[in-house]
Formats: sequence, structure tokens, C-alpha cells
Amino acid sequence: MSPEQLRKEWSCTNDRSLTFDPSKMTKLLDHDNHEMRKKFREFMSDPVMTPRYDIPLAEEREVALQRLQRICDAKFISVTDFWTNPLRIFAAHEISAIIDPAMATKMTVQFNLFGGSVVKLGTKRHHDQLIKGIDTLDDVGCFGLTELGYGNNAVEMETTAVYDKESKEFIINTPTTLAQKYWITNGAVHAKHIIVFAQV
Repeated sequence: MSPEQLRKEWSCTNDRSLTFDPSKMTKLLDHDNHEMRKKFREFMSDPVMTPRYDIPLAEEREVALQRLQRICDAKFISVTDFWTNPLRIFAAHEISAIIDPAMATKMTVQFNLFGGSVVKLGTKRHHDQLIKGIDTLDDVGCFGLTELGYGNNAVEMETTAVYDKESKEFIINTPTTLAQKYWITNGAVHAKHIIVFAQV
């Protein structure tokens, strides 16, 4: 029985000994975006979202992308929610992580790390070029902070970005083996763009 079916069964009970109203508990625990959360839970009860275990890594990555694509197609969240209602994105993460942690991680990278960086650090040109594609998954991105030798220690990382005045571009340098960007979610497959952290 899905969580949504259990919720409905509990709320329909006529047992007078029930000491609390499950809908009030849900409202207390959810604390924001109640209607969106309700609709999102119902959406996540779809059989396509049923957890699958012990599947090959390549298949797990594809399933995570397909599930995230369904969420994007249904327009439950937008990277522009960071401007208008960031708690909406966090609500989607909370619920998604219970169903499919791999998909929730992909969502976090796409909307928070990649998309959030574009929204907060990008210019109008970046917004015009990428925001729609972030929301539709036409422009899947990743977040390049972690390095082989330094983990996510931004102070010690060795990757550099040197501005070339002639080309008006940054040249990214990986001076040592330890400076390789590693453990990049979406980086192995799917990503077309990367936010690169580097010493300037």
C-alpha cells in the first residue's frame, strides 16, 4: 500500500478511539507549501516511482533521470522558485528523498547546485540561455567542486581559472592529478554544462 493510500485509509477511519487527526499531524510536520506537498505526494505514488533495488548503476542513473523528467514535465518545481518560493524546491527534495534517493540527488544537483548557481551568480545572458532548459532538463548540469586530492575543500583545491583577455574567456587548468574534478553527480552521464569551482 502506498503512503498516499495509507493516509487516505487513516483519515477515513471511524474509530472513535483515534486520539489525533493525521491531517493535522501532516500539516504540523510539513510546515509549508501544504497544497503542493499533497499533490506531489499523490504524484509520487505513481507506480513509475516505486523503488527498484539491486539494479545496475547505469540503469539506476537512467531511472533517476526518467523520474526527474516526469517531475519536471509536471512543473512541480522551477529553478526560478529560488526567487519566489525556495521552500517549494526544498519540499520537493524532502518528499523525493523518501522515494528515490538517487533521483533526489540528481534533483539537488540540477536545481540547487547547478541551477541555483546560474540563478544567483549568472547574468541575464546566462538566465536567458539556461533557465528554461534547467526546468525542462534540456540543459542538465553538474557541479564541479570536489577534487581527487582535496574533496570539497575549496581553500586547498588546485584547479585554476585564468582569464584570457584576447578570447575573453576563462582557461581552466588542472595542474596535477590530485586537482582532477571527481565524484561529480550527473558528470558521468547526462550533463551538458558544469559549474566549475576554481582558484582565480
